[in-house]
Amino acid sequence: MKKMIILILGIVACAATEAQGTYKTTKGEIEFNASTPLEDIHAVNKAVNAILKPGNGDFASVLLMKDFNFRRSLMQEHFNENFVESETYPKAYFTGNIQNFKPEELSSSAKEYMVDGKLTIHGVTKEFSTKASLSKNSDGIKLVSNFILKPEEYKIEVPKLLFTKIAQEVEVDVSFVMDEQRE
Repeated sequence: MKKMIILILGIVACAATEAQGTYKTTKGEIEFNASTPLEDIHAVNKAVNAILKPGNGDFASVLLMKDFNFRRSLMQEHFNENFVESETYPKAYFTGNIQNFKPEELSSSAKEYMVDGKLTIHGVTKEFSTKASLSKNSDGIKLVSNFILKPEEYKIEVPKLLFTKIAQEVEVDVSFVMDEQRE
């Protein structure tokens, strides 16, 4: 009888884990600031896809480089044609894991986690780690992060003529609100 109860509890635990859905968004936001005292360079992409597997903390996101919007169309054109070469490298990807993630610990108060994985931009993939704050509300799970990227690390060349107009360290703000999707 004891073995039967343990077996039933094991099956119920597996079923509960399996029933737990993933969290997704197609409306995540990534904003970057590459401004210098000589030039104001901001862009935002509000069509970023992201997915979180709460059972193991696996997290991934993908965006189209052409979806970054600048306040001036000429900046957007130069960004896509001369810097990130959107025709050749149309997407940027992140795949990784939220370390020690336990969805049952989430509440409306943000909790900080380390996110480790691989970031691919401009055809270059590098190991990447950053802190992210996660919280849970009626809309789903919210992930917010802020970090610095260096364009040269991703083989994005900034002509010497423009060194004073484009920051060598680009500040990136990430915000995703992912809602639960039952599988």
